Amino acid sequence: MTTTSPPAAMSSPPITSSPMSQTSATFASHTSQPNYTSAPMALPMGSMFSWSSGTSSPAPSSPHHTGMDASYTSLQPSPEGPQGRAPSIASSSSTFQLPEAAMSIPPGQGAMSEAMSISKGSGLIRRLSRGAANRLSRRRPSTNNHNHRDKSSGPAIVRRRSDSYGPQDQEPLDHDLPHLDSDEEGPIDGIRELMTPLDGVREASSAASLPGSSDTSTELVNVAGVGPVVPAILKNGTMLTKITKRRRKVLKFILDVDSAKVYWNSDKPSKRFYIDDIKEIRVGADARNYREEFQMPADCESRWFTILYADDERGKGRSSKTVHLIAPDSHFFNLWTATLEHIWKYRIDMMASLAERREKSIKAHWNREMARIFASQPRSEGDKRLTCEMVESLCRGLHIYCSKSFMREQFHKADRDHTGSLDFAGFKDFIKRLKARDDIATVFHDVASDPAEGLTKEEFMDFLLNTQRASVDMDRATLETLFEKFTRKARSDSQSGDEDAAPRLKLGAFAAFLTSPRNPALLTARQSQTLDRPLNEYFISSSHNTYLLGRQVAGESSTEAYITALQRGCRCVEVDCWDGADGRPVVNHGRTLTSKVLFSDCVSAISKNAFLTTYYPLIISLEVHCCPEQQVVMAKILRTCLGDALLLEPLMTNALNLPSPEDLKYRILIKVKTCETAAEDGGVMNDMASIRRGRSASSPLARPVTMDNAALADTPLLSSPASTSPPSERSHSTWSHETSKQLITNGTVTSNSSVTDDSDSREGFASVDRKRKRKPSKIVKPLGDLGVYTRGHKFNSFGMPESKSYNHVFSFSERTFEGLCKDVDTKAQLDRHNMRYLVRVYPSGYRINSSNFDPNKFWRRGAQMVALNWQTYDLAVQMNDAMFAAGTDRTGYVLKPDELRQIRHLAYDHTGAPIKKQKKVVKFSIKVISAQQLPRPKGVGPDQDIDPYVEFETFCADDKAKGVAVGRGGQDASARNGMSGIGSPHRRRTKIVQKNGFNPVFNDELTVSLETKFPSLVFVRWTVWNSADGRSYGGDKNRALATFIAKLSSLQEGYRHIPLFNSNGEQFLFSTLFCKITKEESLSVEREDLKFGKVETLKQIGRSVFSRTATPERKSSIEEQ
Repeated sequence: MTTTSPPAAMSSPPITSSPMSQTSATFASHTSQPNYTSAPMALPMGSMFSWSSGTSSPAPSSPHHTGMDASYTSLQPSPEGPQGRAPSIASSSSTFQLPEAAMSIPPGQGAMSEAMSISKGSGLIRRLSRGAANRLSRRRPSTNNHNHRDKSSGPAIVRRRSDSYGPQDQEPLDHDLPHLDSDEEGPIDGIRELMTPLDGVREASSAASLPGSSDTSTELVNVAGVGPVVPAILKNGTMLTKITKRRRKVLKFILDVDSAKVYWNSDKPSKRFYIDDIKEIRVGADARNYREEFQMPADCESRWFTILYADDERGKGRSSKTVHLIAPDSHFFNLWTATLEHIWKYRIDMMASLAERREKSIKAHWNREMARIFASQPRSEGDKRLTCEMVESLCRGLHIYCSKSFMREQFHKADRDHTGSLDFAGFKDFIKRLKARDDIATVFHDVASDPAEGLTKEEFMDFLLNTQRASVDMDRATLETLFEKFTRKARSDSQSGDEDAAPRLKLGAFAAFLTSPRNPALLTARQSQTLDRPLNEYFISSSHNTYLLGRQVAGESSTEAYITALQRGCRCVEVDCWDGADGRPVVNHGRTLTSKVLFSDCVSAISKNAFLTTYYPLIISLEVHCCPEQQVVMAKILRTCLGDALLLEPLMTNALNLPSPEDLKYRILIKVKTCETAAEDGGVMNDMASIRRGRSASSPLARPVTMDNAALADTPLLSSPASTSPPSERSHSTWSHETSKQLITNGTVTSNSSVTDDSDSREGFASVDRKRKRKPSKIVKPLGDLGVYTRGHKFNSFGMPESKSYNHVFSFSERTFEGLCKDVDTKAQLDRHNMRYLVRVYPSGYRINSSNFDPNKFWRRGAQMVALNWQTYDLAVQMNDAMFAAGTDRTGYVLKPDELRQIRHLAYDHTGAPIKKQKKVVKFSIKVISAQQLPRPKGVGPDQDIDPYVEFETFCADDKAKGVAVGRGGQDASARNGMSGIGSPHRRRTKIVQKNGFNPVFNDELTVSLETKFPSLVFVRWTVWNSADGRSYGGDKNRALATFIAKLSSLQEGYRHIPLFNSNGEQFLFSTLFCKITKEESLSVEREDLKFGKVETLKQIGRSVFSRTATPERKSSIEEQ
């Protein structure tokens, strides 16, 4: 797909009405199309459209990024561009509330008893009564927020789902540098990347491929040099058919240009949406599933468009809405869709231009404000002035919430003639003062030998190599090119310098570099990197219950969940299949109150979006509960919808190893039980208990049992303030019945996973004297044959023949996996198995609130597919995002460390007992220097100040113990007993900066040292909090404002701007943390007792006393390997 640079935002005056569109027209009287839209409108680059002709998506192509210098400013964008890590369609509530015990399994008598109450008469009445009372007492949504938004000049959060983790866009310092040659004005780099639809990958689905489209977009974008022109007919309102499940109604839809919203009932806030909140507009085949769901005829498909938009006032899993519309004809279809697209793009351009330092960008905002204020009373240039109150209003509309005193101080300094108002020259001076970055100036003075003259090339090279630790892959020529790009503008602006003099990097150019995508916080990929190791040597980004938007008891099943997960880089999605009433298989969380969606719709959505973000293989994990007849239908649907992408046979015959992701580009693998395995699953279960399939474990009718409470820390996502007291110690109890204990004998484990496939294991057990026959859905051959490299097998022991087949996959619930790790011998076999073969781990069925476990517990054991409930954006999902966020990791595949994929790292003593892994010391420091334009919590007025502080946490994969992590600097907020590790992060806080959320300066250096066996599984998280009283850290009134989490190994050293995200995983447009990151090389731990062999001596004594030897099965396994 060929894309062009968007029109310069700085040259775009305000949105106006087209003179040609003043002709009165309504839906009822419409008989002919006005001349100004005589042809369908082509859409600009950055389209929010998703359009498909129904054909398969082409191969991804490299996006076309156009770069330019960022400004020397506190208003710079997030350096890596808004990426929308976790779209709000599958997110937690907007108040940053983390579900209770989100990282642990709730006790059976608590969580499950709540579900049980649904089936009890009195409990059901109580729940219904509470629901009715809540509805009766619920206040209508306040209009204050809407009124405030009506004055906004653009978005503060970019909600567009154009995130790409593919390797094609990972070369900012080299690959993107040629774009700096252009002097054309335009959006800043991070925003420009966002404005390429799906990073240029999905060519067939982009708006540019609308059939019959011609390049008439200039009619909306640039008419006689004027910015986006909105036809008056849309401002007056047109009739559109609104489709819902219950009704089809013709309503009048009105476009309010000044507040950038569309409404169909001005009296109800719920009957409107803001253009800034639009995530996507779907037309054509991409909206077909909605049309078919509502049983609308095919002839309306060309006029159907579905708008997906964010609604933060809704609850968990429902923070997005859709509105389905049918235009009366193609004219109004094109008019509405193209106009919404252009207005969105224009507002993004205007907000992005805040970070540009050229006069043209400031002029655009000036012209826009002048047109808004003096639209009815045109004035000459000399009479156009802004008072202090007007400037304050403008800043609020641009989401600039500095204190009034600070703003007025800068205003009066810019008002040099003391008239109480600013002309354009004064306005430029005001913006310059507002954008000043004293923190960057301090760094510049430390680096430059002569700050007045600027940095020489050698000084800049030294800064990149020694402070920023530039990659060794970058040669000197690349670094010199970078220097030239950022000094070019300084040389052209110089009035008196000698042209023959050596160029120098001025303060403004230095700040532009630090805030640009050329200085990202995370590592970037190199084009030479390939994923050429076998599939089992990678961590794979995986989702559990992918079809759900909300909780797994009564949430909504939707194809949107698959689209969202795939756009976020997921490479293993789950599909739970059940018999449909009409012979068509459906997908839902069986035996619960979740809604259903057709299996064919899910597969179609997966097919269209499989390779949006990366071309590496996608795994579809099937959980089959269908009868044989509908299984045949499933197999046919998979073959038809997936087409050539579906892998039907091995790439090579007689292979003994799995192929690499590189070998499987653009291929889709089906994970399903084999036909033979399904046949063997019948019969009487062993004597320990009958274990039902776990899908019924999530049912409200399931019998509760007392569960272990294996938990991660009581660590908030972005919720209640973290306490300085230690996290509550949870007891690790065993099963409530003696007969429910897992039997681990002679290396053979019989557990709840032993008779399950990819379902939530039934983690309760029936009476031992009740032998039940299991009646599984036997997998038919047409469906079972689709499992080529990912054949599911029931686990009985590591000695079973299937455990040695190179293409088998074991699926474990978290509880079963943890049970395997309790026995030293079995854990060693598990570690060895996971080095060579695939394993999938999924959350317990008792997590009825769709919470998650700590993924580090399973990554450290080498599990490749650690599947999480992505619909809950808790700490676990944040860690998963961080795992797959940098460099080639963004492909959804992360190469496991050597010690988790190479057998030679498994060490045993002379008796065959495993020797513990040696620990390494990881040391690093984070200097939190400052923050920029922090978001404001709900309920805080535009004139109120906030008192921010930063909390920094370190997570590791080691068992909780004393002395795992220690630190200094700031305030220690870790557990008082000194415990850290799994379930207890090391936590430190900066000082509180009072009454400054615009550019607070912290200058707190936090140093952390930890001993860990898994240095590649260390994660760090920044969370920005607002102190309610400006003095204390604790308290229920403190609110989390934003967060960012990263894998320590992915962070780059030096001065970096850390992007910040909200509770839905959406990136703030301008909010960042300016930090200096320093990492030391990891060193092996050499304790005195280990050095003199005291530990080994004690082990030998213990073995001689207790006659401990390796089990026969483990010995034979070791010899076999």
